[in-house]
Amino acid sequence: MSGLLLSAAEASGDLLGGELASAIKAQAPTLRLRGLAGPAMRAAGVEAIGETEELGVMGVAEVLSELPKLRAARRSLVEALAEKPQALVVIDAPDFNIPLARKARAAGIPVVFYGSPQVWAWRAGRARELAALGQVLCLLPFEPELYRAHGGRADFVGHPARDRFEPSTPGSDWALLPGSRRAEIQRLLPPMLEAARLLREAVPGAHIRLPLAPGLDRGLLESCAGAVGLEGVEVVSTVAEAAAPAAACLVASGTVTLELACLGRPMVVVYRVHPLTWTLGKLLVRGVEHVALPNVLLGKEAVPEFLQHWESQALCEAWREAAVGEQAAALARVRTLLGEPGAAQRAAEQVLAGLTR
Repeated sequence: MSGLLLSAAEASGDLLGGELASAIKAQAPTLRLRGLAGPAMRAAGVEAIGETEELGVMGVAEVLSELPKLRAARRSLVEALAEKPQALVVIDAPDFNIPLARKARAAGIPVVFYGSPQVWAWRAGRARELAALGQVLCLLPFEPELYRAHGGRADFVGHPARDRFEPSTPGSDWALLPGSRRAEIQRLLPPMLEAARLLREAVPGAHIRLPLAPGLDRGLLESCAGAVGLEGVEVVSTVAEAAAPAAACLVASGTVTLELACLGRPMVVVYRVHPLTWTLGKLLVRGVEHVALPNVLLGKEAVPEFLQHWESQALCEAWREAAVGEQAAALARVRTLLGEPGAAQRAAEQVLAGLTR
C-alpha cells in the first residue's frame, strides 16, 4: 500500500498518534494513514485496522490476561505490512511494537519510533536494537544521546504536552486523575477515592473532579468505587476540565504528570502495579531514583511520590500540602525542559522527510 502504517497500543499512544496524524495530514493531505488506532487517531484521519481501546495494558501480569487480543491486533498489523507501506510509525508500547518493527525492517520498510521506551530506566539493551531498527523521535531531552551512543538516528522533537496546556492560575478545587488504562484505574481509584473522602472531611465543601479517559465508561468508575462511592466527586470528560480549576491534583504516574507541569498544577503522584510486576521491576530497574516524570527530568523529588504501598491518610495530607506548597518553580523548570511548542509538527516533518530519503 502507499502511505503510512501506524501502531498505537494504548490510550496515551493514541493521543500522541492523533496529534502526529493531524500534523502529517496538514503537511501531506493526500497521504493515506492506516493502523492500530484509538479515537484520537481515527478522528485525525487514520483508517483503523484495529482499535486501541481493546488493548491498553502494561506490566507482566497485566499483559498475560490480554494476550489473545494483543495477538489478534498484531496479526492485523503484520497483514498490513505485507502490503508494503512507505513506512511504519510505532508509538509507545515497546513490547508490542518492537516485534512489529523487526518484521518491517526485515521487509525493507523504514521504521520510525515516535516516543522512546524508557531505556534509561530498564532494559537499556533495547537502545542498541532500536538504533539499528529505525529512527527514534524522542520526547525527552536526554534521550537522543542514549541512541547516538549506538550509532542510531535519534532526535529530540519536544514533548506535545507543551501544546496541550499553557500555564494558568490554580483554582480552589481538587482533581483526581487515576489513569487511562482499565487495570490501572481498578488498582488506583479505590485508595484515591478514600483519600478524597478524607479530604472532604478535612475541607468541608471541597469540590473534586475526576476525568473519564476516552474509551472507558462511568460504570467502570462506579464498580471500582465500592463502598466509598463517587459521592462528592464530579466526573468530567477531560484532564483539562478536572485540573484547570484545581489547587492540587492527585495523579497516577504517567505522561499526565508532564501535562500538569505545563499547566502549572501542583501534584502528588501515585504508582501501584500488580505485585509480580513490582517485584520484577525492582530487580530490573537500575540507577533510577524516581518514578514521576517531572522528578526524572529534574533529578530530584520536586513532587511527592507514593509508590506501591501507602496509607490513604498520608496521601490526603500530601495532597492538601501540595495546594499550598512550593512546586511552582520546579514545574516551570520542567516546562522549559520539554522544549518549545510544536512537537507534533516537528515529528511530522521528520516522518515525511524520511519518505524521500
